[in-house]
Amino acid sequence: MGSQQTTLIQGGQADEADFRKETLYFVVIDRFFSGSEDNDAVGKAGLFDASHQHWGNYWGGDLDGLIQKADYLAELGVTALWLSPLFEQVDDKLFEFAPMHGYWTRDFKRLNPHFLSSGDVNSVHNSKTLQRFVSTMHDRGIKLILDIVCNHSSPEINGSKGVVMDDGKPLADFNDDKNNFYYHYPSITDWEDEFQLIHYEMMGLATFNESNPEYRAYIKSAICSWLDVGFDALRVDTVKHMPLWFWQEFVTDIQSHKPSTFIFGEYGFGHPHEARTIRYANHSGMSILDFGLCEAMRSAFCNTNGGFIEVQNILEQDVAYSRVNELVTFFDNHDMPRFLSLCPDGRKLELATVLLLTLRGIPCLFYGTEQYLVNNTSGGADPYNRPMMQSWDLDGVMVQMIQVLSALRKSNLALAYGSHNQHWISSDVYVYSRNYRDNRVLVMLNQGPATSIRIDSTDLPDGEHRCLLTGQVIHVSNGAVEHCDLEEMARRVFNVVGENLEAPVVLKVSMNGYSTSLGERIVLVGDCPELGQWDLASSVPLEYVNGDCWFAEIGFNQSIGKKIHYKAVILREGGDPVYENVLHRDYLLPLDGRHKLNLNWNHL
Repeated sequence: MGSQQTTLIQGGQADEADFRKETLYFVVIDRFFSGSEDNDAVGKAGLFDASHQHWGNYWGGDLDGLIQKADYLAELGVTALWLSPLFEQVDDKLFEFAPMHGYWTRDFKRLNPHFLSSGDVNSVHNSKTLQRFVSTMHDRGIKLILDIVCNHSSPEINGSKGVVMDDGKPLADFNDDKNNFYYHYPSITDWEDEFQLIHYEMMGLATFNESNPEYRAYIKSAICSWLDVGFDALRVDTVKHMPLWFWQEFVTDIQSHKPSTFIFGEYGFGHPHEARTIRYANHSGMSILDFGLCEAMRSAFCNTNGGFIEVQNILEQDVAYSRVNELVTFFDNHDMPRFLSLCPDGRKLELATVLLLTLRGIPCLFYGTEQYLVNNTSGGADPYNRPMMQSWDLDGVMVQMIQVLSALRKSNLALAYGSHNQHWISSDVYVYSRNYRDNRVLVMLNQGPATSIRIDSTDLPDGEHRCLLTGQVIHVSNGAVEHCDLEEMARRVFNVVGENLEAPVVLKVSMNGYSTSLGERIVLVGDCPELGQWDLASSVPLEYVNGDCWFAEIGFNQSIGKKIHYKAVILREGGDPVYENVLHRDYLLPLDGRHKLNLNWNHL
């Protein structure tokens, strides 16, 4: 019958569980800002370094620091804040590294005291610091993303490995594993071997046995406790190292507990041409981080070969993904050298940021990118890609671009839901539009020498259009721009905002799983007035996103609160319609709100 992801309610405003309009910002908490010095020396001596010279130590960033910089984040245009893991960590060092990164968890139901105000309790439900943090961010319209780790706990440190607590009570110990909480295999040697990916250890980390129902109950109850205090979304670490069935169960139970939760995972270095990546992206119930696009963007600006053609080549593989506009996109993160370490040209960083914020998917900026933050020691590799945040200037070029484009993502639905259409491409010049209904965004980028081009099709209405970033004007006639001068490092963004669909209930419907051909289009028809009372002439058309994805917002006025029946139909020019081979789909319409409905074409 296809999948339906929404909040079914009979009253009250429903959360739309939709991050496609958001601008994400990923912050390594310890490296952002120290709001309290009283917590610097908590725990074992020698883990904190006030000089910021020992890169494996804690440097003092905390939740109070984020609270103090909340206005900066809001003014920057951040609408969703992804935090490095907050869980209580092993209070020790392995070689020269303490777990300031947050991936060596000791207790999934408690907070890392290094991030709390002095004297605060670190139990999730009772932490005053956490409560202040959540309310501070939500008051500014910033959603919160919790980084979680279900695959592993901690490596062996001074004779201890994988010791886990349940809100302070002993639960598991790798070296005394009475309850079979862990796998006991060696480290991964063959990264193409499915069994090793799931069961073997990654970098010596104690690997949980997800077949143990006691473990699964613990990890899900722990994550639910964080959602209960106000987190809106989850970023899931090391998704590829746990079986698909586990994630399907996990997502089901998490979204049963809090249906509005958006979830995306790290399928490390996944690529659309790799079948296992696509299987996890399309069938785990969560979205994933788009490593394929990240690689293409970094190569496009930092190498001398294909340039923008490499980006377009990745986008042409989008049909592999069921919900391509929900992929989380990025070009920097905490595991790779920063963009500026590979390409020390701030102007190219600016172009890359414009590209990121206007392509399909949900863009995520790495902390400090807006301030050109970089440290090139050892080529900028981990841990030197995590320097301390040094500036919060709101007047810089990057900041002002992000402010404009983040606001555009909220106001113009083409960036959240629309198709991608290439109009001009070379290694140096890229012109494309994003289109949804009567919403249009046209982007022009030039990373090479000054040039002049003609654009035969812009998807913009005829007339004069002014760039949101530079104020420069183009004239569109018969859909074309006869002559456009692009200076070196030019960036242009033009914008046409259409009318928003307003109705008591709006369903945002995505249809995947049918590869359409030229001349084919998809409609929904059903037994209610809004879906044409089974009359194809009055059916609701979906809009083309790519060959495997169609999307539409559908408003309901007369049928709210009722169960409707419907199905998808392929309409062909000059041919008979093709109906889904299914008796019908059904859906209980709520009384109000905006809801997601993700469908897969039924071929049976």
